Amino acid sequence: MNPGFYRNRALATRAPRLPPAGQLLEAREARIVSLLKPRAMLAIASPMVLGRAIDTSVLDAAGYPAWREERRSGLVDVQSVRISFSARLPEGGTERQSGMLHLPVPEVASAHALTWVVFLRGSEHLKSEVPSRGGGSEKSLMEATAALGYAVWAPDYAGMGDSDGVQEYCVPESMAASALDGLAAARSFIAGHNSYYTETGRLVILGYSQGGLATMATLEAAAKGSILTPGLRITAGYPLGAPLDLMLGVPFILEGSPVIVRPDYNILLVLGWARAYPGIIKVEDILLPGIIDEVVPLFDGTRDDDELCRRIAKAAGKKHEAVVAEDLYQPAYLSAIELEPETVPYYSLQNAARLDRWSAPAGYPLVLAASPEDELVPFLNSQNAFDWMSQHSPAAEVSLIRLRSGSHRRAAAEGLLYALIDMDSKERKVA
Repeated sequence: MNPGFYRNRALATRAPRLPPAGQLLEAREARIVSLLKPRAMLAIASPMVLGRAIDTSVLDAAGYPAWREERRSGLVDVQSVRISFSARLPEGGTERQSGMLHLPVPEVASAHALTWVVFLRGSEHLKSEVPSRGGGSEKSLMEATAALGYAVWAPDYAGMGDSDGVQEYCVPESMAASALDGLAAARSFIAGHNSYYTETGRLVILGYSQGGLATMATLEAAAKGSILTPGLRITAGYPLGAPLDLMLGVPFILEGSPVIVRPDYNILLVLGWARAYPGIIKVEDILLPGIIDEVVPLFDGTRDDDELCRRIAKAAGKKHEAVVAEDLYQPAYLSAIELEPETVPYYSLQNAARLDRWSAPAGYPLVLAASPEDELVPFLNSQNAFDWMSQHSPAAEVSLIRLRSGSHRRAAAEGLLYALIDMDSKERKVA
């Protein structure tokens, strides 16, 4: 398969005549979520039950047991609304994207004052499992956050949901646009229902893994004013388990071994960045011809991570979980990355977009959280970001939480629950 054709096909779906970025294109009420669902989730997530799956010591120190008991009785029903909007793209122009807005159903006739939470999802291959399609492993937490009284906006990202083509995977500029252009559209929907809702003017941004990177990218875009959020003030940001330096070593290499833990992510990174920066990053300069012909067409949003990893191993002639860099990448690319990385556009663009070297300005409270035992996203991503901010921006309000769970997946539950408790506790003090 010609890689140029694949890249052009991904770009050809972009509609150049869409309205300006941030405009609401369509809003459809998706479903009502009974308060019984998030209440049941919090009931199941008792400290005793939760403690069987993850280390809860960080949550206990944050006051989770008492918070859970108190907040379980104050939940409300949730109205989910599928939002379609116009979003700007790194490659230029705009496209139709989508996401899900979760709103608390007002219990009284007067308008309910909403604090916004932008909830940025983690990695997902399946187009059917994105927020706007009602899927995703983090959906229950999104609904629970809305049931606590927040307006929760969750974008799908470019290449997912209403957007065609390959996902612009872990491209900071693109994810920030999905988050904030989508937020502008969601706010337009709220403005049309001002007899039910008002805004407090406060905004919280959080996410884990890819969502953690998206969180930091969104915070940077808002802080620099590259995407405006008029009338909103960011009161907290939670970049959790975030791959803030995508070129930290070689992405997703197993520590102490040449084996690539998640070769599907490696390939998706190449495809996503090539879509976002066409003419600069070329798939054929990075991936082997066999991978392009046999594997690249599989990244169409219909196959999950397990199937993709199996097919990649088969194409490489390897057993599952035995793929190394030489099975995916062109020899010239690997040599250049090792000897002269600055000459490689794929590396230099990612290096320029590193978010472990961004200093949040004063007034942007940040909580970095990650597990030192994370086997997929090195803890150094968060540690380096914390050290950089502490050194270059002494006024920055940043803290680093060491999650206690021993894997990337388990630390997701721990980190997201911690963020929910922390931001809700802070919000209730000022509300």
